[in-house]
Amino acid sequence: MLLSLRPHVYFYNIPSQVHVANQDPTVHWDLFNADAVRLVRVVSIKQIPDIVTAVTGVAFAWKLARTTAVGTGGTAQTAWVPDLSQTTLDTDVTCRSKPTAGATEVVILSNYAIHSEETNAGTIILASLGGLELVPRPGSADEYRHGILLRQNQGLRCAQITNSAEGNTGWLITFTAE
Repeated sequence: MLLSLRPHVYFYNIPSQVHVANQDPTVHWDLFNADAVRLVRVVSIKQIPDIVTAVTGVAFAWKLARTTAVGTGGTAQTAWVPDLSQTTLDTDVTCRSKPTAGATEVVILSNYAIHSEETNAGTIILASLGGLELVPRPGSADEYRHGILLRQNQGLRCAQITNSAEGNTGWLITFTAE
């Protein structure tokens, strides 16, 4: 029997972090593929509003965008794997929380809003369902053929547009390395 070889799955779990009051958009994370051979297929990005922290919340505008430069500064994230026997992630694939530079935006993939008030019904529903899914699903059972493909020197970033520090948000990014 011939076994199907599936790519390895990796996760970045970016813990809940405080929103930022800033005139410019604040990049909360960037994921970047600098590998010349490996393809990164982002199959899920869940933005998870924090409903534990009490705030006088506001509706926040966000955007998910492609990038052409790796983020620098901030906090480097470590990918975790569902099977400890699989290979570790190549060091050319990186993720940073709140990068201070780089992560140069090239095209916006999605603009959306999430309310930061922990008692807002919509926010509670999003948090209860595990977050807002940012990667479109075409409806196919084979999720590995879809998602957002990152080739060499391509990445993604999520930026907060609203100028307010009210609330916290975390993310769970699921991707394969092929």
